[in-house]
Amino acid sequence: MSSKIYFMNNDSKGLSWWLTRLVTSSILLLPESQRIKSGKRLLLKPVRRPVNVIPDAIKQESLATPEGNVMLYKTGKGPVIILSHGWSGAASQLFGLMKEISVMGYQAVAYDQLGHGQSDGNIANLFLFMKALRHVLDHVEERNEVEAIVTHSMGGDAALNILRRHYPLLMIAPSLDFINLLNQKIIASGVRQKLLTTILNDLERQHGFKIVESDPRDHLANYQGPVHIIHDKLDQFAPINNSEKAANAHSHVTLTSTHGLGHGRIISASETLVAFQSLIKSSKPSPD
Repeated sequence: MSSKIYFMNNDSKGLSWWLTRLVTSSILLLPESQRIKSGKRLLLKPVRRPVNVIPDAIKQESLATPEGNVMLYKTGKGPVIILSHGWSGAASQLFGLMKEISVMGYQAVAYDQLGHGQSDGNIANLFLFMKALRHVLDHVEERNEVEAIVTHSMGGDAALNILRRHYPLLMIAPSLDFINLLNQKIIASGVRQKLLTTILNDLERQHGFKIVESDPRDHLANYQGPVHIIHDKLDQFAPINNSEKAANAHSHVTLTSTHGLGHGRIISASETLVAFQSLIKSSKPSPD
């Protein structure tokens, strides 16, 4: 149900709104432990995309973390490019882009977020996205040089929050106003504000992060590496206006806009590969 809440237009109070209102009101009547457990199942359970075919060139590796096993996918040789998908996505969305990156002389490493694809877990949230990326980076950097980070949607929000080094960063369709967008979509779907607040408070206690300190726009403003955003003008999930504001406000942020690719198709578009190439080129020192 969570993906229906986040990805659908909930401007009107139809049958779905009233059913959600009824369900969340009922959950609030439960004892606290059951209330939190049921609320998380309702709000934090992403769609798990099946991985039907894995290209022969892509090798898998399971990475053990305190939060569960994270499935990695690797192809190519050379400096590493880490790729991170978004909510209700999977690393398989990035296979096409990974192939193109590997042809350029890099090793592309993607992974399924916790609660997604072939990774462990049944729920997900921004804090788990942040922890998964930190674990993947720590693991990869033990043996390889990481050249850049590529993210889609909420994967970019997590990256801005957790990166300790200022890697060149390609953000595909980022939801920079993530916190407000999250709140608006959930409340507009009929979910009771009290239940949302209860879940967020529990997540903060569990993971040791604060929602108010996790605004991607604040972290983007302070990011010192080059950032290239590619965003579609018709993206209905993460409107482009916040990316436009970021590019206008910060000299280290470049924006490429597309038309008609939406929130998902843009991942494998030729324009995205061009944006990646531009990012890598801009991060290299100019020859004397």
